[in-house]
Amino acid sequence: MQIGGYVAEASLAAARAEDPTAAIADYRAMVKALMATNRQLAWLGNNLNQLTWHLNKDGAWPEPDVVHRLLARIEASIADVDTAVAQVTEGRQDR
Repeated sequence: MQIGGYVAEASLAAARAEDPTAAIADYRAMVKALMATNRQLAWLGNNLNQLTWHLNKDGAWPEPDVVHRLLARIEASIADVDTAVAQVTEGRQDR
């Protein structure tokens, strides 16, 4: 999110709220959490790329069920982030 967008959203949240300080704090916490999650998913993607490179290079693939469990956990994490982003987006559209 660009700084201008954050300032505009925080200002609108403060203007609509009974307690402007709390509204800005809540909005800031939400944005910070999503940004942290985005960084973690980027690190995960980088690690998966490195793992795939080594697996293809060495040919030492683990048991298929291990790979499937790992991918299922990653897909669940991505789905959780998608849900959080959708909630934020819907909240912004309702305003």
